[in-house]
Amino acid sequence: MTICIAALYENGKGCVLASDQMTTAHFPIGYEFENEEVKKIIKVREVAVAYLLFAGDVLFANEVLEAVRKDVDAKGITATSIIAEAFRQHYQNVRKQHIVRSELEPRGLTLDSFYVGHQRLVLQIVQLIDNALRTGNPRTELIVAGFGESGCSIFSIVNPGDLFCHDAIGFMAVGSGGPHAVYSLIESGYKKSMDEQTVHKLVEQAKHRSEVAPGVGRGTEILSVPEVKHV
Repeated sequence: MTICIAALYENGKGCVLASDQMTTAHFPIGYEFENEEVKKIIKVREVAVAYLLFAGDVLFANEVLEAVRKDVDAKGITATSIIAEAFRQHYQNVRKQHIVRSELEPRGLTLDSFYVGHQRLVLQIVQLIDNALRTGNPRTELIVAGFGESGCSIFSIVNPGDLFCHDAIGFMAVGSGGPHAVYSLIESGYKKSMDEQTVHKLVEQAKHRSEVAPGVGRGTEILSVPEVKHV
């Protein structure tokens, strides 16, 4: 499931973002391959300084991203906190649509007909569909990072579509290498008050440490928001 990391610097003056270049896709079985052309740090729209980072299924993540972009374009959204909430809503919607197509439609059901008529269905079928709706996992985790009215913020969206703000601790990592990256930042003494250059170095170290986890690629993309050039 790869690795994505985001960490604030100078108490939200900006943030450092990092990912590997391992691509995961399910069509229909899972594949993993390194591909530097498939970006995992994506600017949501030019009008808003907000970035999406994703670990997991690139097809699912891009389906959610395109739905969010339509909202951003239609409503003129620029604040990262509102964009993160849009990602949460569309994550849930896309997840639900996939479950409907795989579990309900082959049985001639819709969500409405399932809830209205579930008492007439075979108990095992009801339990199977209910379990899919409760626990179905698209195997995709998101980070949304960028600026709002009070500086830079970091949010995560995880199955089944829950949203968390990580500004209190200043960092987040998702994917199979996430625990390794988190422990690296903790052990290195990361603080969100640190300057950009220090945080950049610590995030880079965290990414390299995460490479011991299954599915994490050796390639690295790392950038600072606002953009800072490193030599």
